[in-house]
Amino acid sequence: MFRLTGNLICGALLVSSILVAPFVSAQEDAKKGQKQVEDLFKKVDLKSEEETKVFGQKSDKEAIEVVNRYLQALGSRDVLLKINDRLAKFRNIKYSATGQTEAVIALYLKRGNKYREEWEIKGFKIKDAPLAFTQVYNGELQEGWVKMLGTVSPLEGRTLSVFVWDKQVDDFFVSWEEDGYGVKTIGQGLVEDDSCDIIEVSDFTGRQKIRYFFSKKSALLLKKEWFDASGKQTVKKEQFYKSYKSIGFSDQSKQKVQFPTQLEIHVDGDLDTERKYTDIRYNTSLKDAIFAKPEGKPFTGGIDGTKKKPQAPAAAKVGPAPPVGVHGGRGRSRSRRGVSRPPGKDPKAGTTKAQPDPKAKPAPK
Repeated sequence: MFRLTGNLICGALLVSSILVAPFVSAQEDAKKGQKQVEDLFKKVDLKSEEETKVFGQKSDKEAIEVVNRYLQALGSRDVLLKINDRLAKFRNIKYSATGQTEAVIALYLKRGNKYREEWEIKGFKIKDAPLAFTQVYNGELQEGWVKMLGTVSPLEGRTLSVFVWDKQVDDFFVSWEEDGYGVKTIGQGLVEDDSCDIIEVSDFTGRQKIRYFFSKKSALLLKKEWFDASGKQTVKKEQFYKSYKSIGFSDQSKQKVQFPTQLEIHVDGDLDTERKYTDIRYNTSLKDAIFAKPEGKPFTGGIDGTKKKPQAPAAAKVGPAPPVGVHGGRGRSRSRRGVSRPPGKDPKAGTTKAQPDPKAKPAPK
């Protein structure tokens, strides 16, 4: 049972990453563990002119105007800031050489960086029941969990990074500047015969860049593209935004915004993933209770089928937003500040330094 549960959780969470960020894997390769995840969510604190030169990204006026027209076309930045929560239901279809895998997903978002996803994988069953699982992240508690087959595990590492990526209740461009990004004009291009302004968005280091194509006619976002080097080979990815519809708020404000009800991801020119929305609702007064830790037994089975000693799962703690360099949430940039230091006193400086590991092998001379 432990082997089955572990394999199914791994398989299901792998399917859940079909719209993952292009840079998550690169970040995961650096270090493992909770400390790494926490670092991914630290926001840059540019307090000195020297740091601004190193980390700050300049933006040109033309690109800023394109972004502002886009926000206005969605409904205006002020209206987007009035969104308190969002409920979305959609079909997610992953294509491959051997066929396709479909999942039906319900996504709940609430300000305060609270996310919940409920997945049902079509065509897979366990004891005649559909393969399903729930993922939750609570920004106030800075903890995340996954529930499957009645067991609950902490969300951590790459799985957590994938889950929180590209989730915002309003839109990435609402707070792009204060989050440490820069935008610049690249030129003009076409998306399905629609003439577009192309801008490039850079993270605070300037190393991670994504290009966005905004329609000259409607000012709406039609495509973004980037190069993904997280796998064995670098591939070009394109995400298309289609079938915009006006969605009214469920409260009494009578506000409404434009939302793309169909997304497509192409890898090296081939259709890889398709997302079709069936329901979008804003400001439905989602309860905080749905973003609490799900009820269930702690999962203690090893992924390789072994049994681990039962222990209370230590939920991964992260900051309030997705990783660096992606079109997705708030404050992704990592700072050089705030690096935690191991315990132990330095008798000369009065600061802390790492204690030697008695089991560690001496470094080669």
